[in-house]
Amino acid sequence: MKLKLPNLCHRSALFTVCSQVALMQPLAHASASELESELFGSDTEQSESAQSQDSSVSASATAPSSLLKEGALTNPLVLGGRLEVDTSINKRQKQSFSNGDMVRSGTAELYLDSRPAEGLRGFVKGAIKLPTSAVQGQNNPETVNLSLYEMWVKWGGSSSVYTTFGRQKLKWGAASFWNPTDFLAVETKDPLATFDTRPGADLLKIHLPLEKQGHNLYAIVDFNEVKNPSSLRGAVRAEFNFGFDEVSGELTTTIAAAKDQPLQLGLDLNTGLGPIDLIAEAAFTRKSKATFYKLDNDQFGKTVFKTKDRSKDTITQVVGGIRYDLKYSESDSANLSFEYFWNDAGYSDVALEAYSFIQGQSRQLYLARRYIAGSLFLAQPGSFNDTNFIFSALHNLTDKSWLAQGVFSQKILSRSTLELALIKAGGAGEFTGGIPKSVAEKVKTSVVLPEGASAVLDAVTDAGQDWALRISAGVDL
Repeated sequence: MKLKLPNLCHRSALFTVCSQVALMQPLAHASASELESELFGSDTEQSESAQSQDSSVSASATAPSSLLKEGALTNPLVLGGRLEVDTSINKRQKQSFSNGDMVRSGTAELYLDSRPAEGLRGFVKGAIKLPTSAVQGQNNPETVNLSLYEMWVKWGGSSSVYTTFGRQKLKWGAASFWNPTDFLAVETKDPLATFDTRPGADLLKIHLPLEKQGHNLYAIVDFNEVKNPSSLRGAVRAEFNFGFDEVSGELTTTIAAAKDQPLQLGLDLNTGLGPIDLIAEAAFTRKSKATFYKLDNDQFGKTVFKTKDRSKDTITQVVGGIRYDLKYSESDSANLSFEYFWNDAGYSDVALEAYSFIQGQSRQLYLARRYIAGSLFLAQPGSFNDTNFIFSALHNLTDKSWLAQGVFSQKILSRSTLELALIKAGGAGEFTGGIPKSVAEKVKTSVVLPEGASAVLDAVTDAGQDWALRISAGVDL
């Protein structure tokens, strides 16, 4: 069993601000030509759209682009990508920065975007990663990691039904930090990442836009890691845009199910009230096959860990939050964001949280019963026309661990950025990678752990990450 311990050296920014701002805006009613341009893009914007391509199901997350030209596109094939190199120093508690772990890494993301004709698009995106162990001299430096993020084909028919087939990304959910309704995602989103580098899922997606009403309907077949047709998973999703008086927004419903698999229902709400945006996201799961734990007494009165059957329960996960644009000068504003996550799949007991973590049953950022998070974003404040500042913090209300981060991002020339992130962790738990000694002893005396889990427990007992400093340079290819 291999577990990934929490690491201060996450990708730096709290979320990609441009995409979040787009999500705050209700989708305007689009004409057929405008909708087709949103789905397939225009030749004049291929490079830009492909660079930020996330294959989001939500049409509201895609900025409108200019109309497609008649006939064949003048630039039907675009190659591009992004190169990023970074260095970080991780300091543990009771350790000086000069003795901290120094880690260097590099990633080259490349894409091929083809639009040979109207209503037809092919897209491939992958990455070449230099392993941190290789640059630290712990492995063969010629060993690299190749990852294929996306590979799909999209068609647009005369009946206004659009089909996408292949490996593609979906970004479901209205919240920024936690997305429990992101049912088909292969990996949990890292809310501290500047770019979403998760791989896509192998899907067949059918999109039916209701243009006059501004709504969207989707039917999806998930064949990711499926060995036979009986294991196929299906999902349906509906996005409803609404507006009355000064209130507008989007309400989304999602249902995902498969044979002998949990039934999942998701609800997302994103609405604006003047300068304040309200977001809500709720996921409900029935027939869960996940392993849960509880504390109980054995025949000798000793406290022990036991499994708990929750297959008949409705497991509820709810995120609520606000976003507020505070205008502090004629040309500048600050974006404030706050979220609260109530996670019925997590634990309100530190020992149960720790035990589930070392057993590999609970995902990071979904370990505890309750979390809070907030951020402050300053885009090009005052005379800093090429500079952004981001301040963010997350807090696990079960084990009391927390993580705070400040990011300075400087644009260099037109296609390059330099980023400096300073990160501080506190407490003993999820965000510091440590478990209090008293909790570890309770776990050890309650059960006999497998060898791998026991080694993980020993490694994180009283361990704690303290500070991290990260410098990253990137260039759009």
